[in-house]
Amino acid sequence: MPAANERPEAPPDRTISVIVTAMNEEANLRPTVEAVVASVAPRFVAYEILVIDDGSQDRTGDVAAGLAAENPHVRVYRNPVNRGLASSYRRGIGLAAYQHTSWVAGNNLVPAHAFDAIYERVGDADMVVTYLARDVRGPGRRFLSRAFTRIVNLLFGTRLRYFTGPCVYRTAAAKQVQAVARGSMFVAEMLLRLVKAGESYVQVGIHPLPRSSGASKSFRLRNIVAVGGSILELFWNVRIRQRALAGAPPKTGLPHDEKISA
Repeated sequence: MPAANERPEAPPDRTISVIVTAMNEEANLRPTVEAVVASVAPRFVAYEILVIDDGSQDRTGDVAAGLAAENPHVRVYRNPVNRGLASSYRRGIGLAAYQHTSWVAGNNLVPAHAFDAIYERVGDADMVVTYLARDVRGPGRRFLSRAFTRIVNLLFGTRLRYFTGPCVYRTAAAKQVQAVARGSMFVAEMLLRLVKAGESYVQVGIHPLPRSSGASKSFRLRNIVAVGGSILELFWNVRIRQRALAGAPPKTGLPHDEKISA
């Protein structure tokens, strides 16, 4: 066992591609990427950070370029116009080259030690998914988030605590998913389809940070409407027409959850 102040040694066969999506996150992108790098570098024998700049109008692209110049593991891709989270996430999955694929929003809401807890669990199951052990968002956002989680669990027969947090998948499995949702619902669809395809999972509780810069892109009327339509569309595809990925029967996941102090 390593001493408390020692970094864990990376298993000899573990590699990861981390997708970091960002749109107008000039003040948040650097701390996000630096926290991810600090967490994955000692835990994986090889890693890549795929920054997808979704048509930012601020200096996000310049910040991303600077990060890539400083670290050869960071690669930057820019959408010439804003195409939305689903398009950027899908592009990142297509580019991922390593054994595991992770997604992180470039908004600097996840503390560094939470990334440690997430990536430390890679290999314990097919997927590592997260939930909010403490929700620092406003009451309106909290209400909608909890309602969304309950509705999706009810419609799809799942028992997940959260659907749109940072996550880690097996890259081979993620590349097989034919997700159709738009916006943030794409994150939930990826998770649902993989669970329905039989991928096992562990859930890790995180304490996110309050947003310190920029504005959230999720709590917008058009996004709420799009999420509602996407839920109905996904329900039709997965539950009615049985278009989930072929594979083993759904698993309920492993019972061990973790909470992380802020």
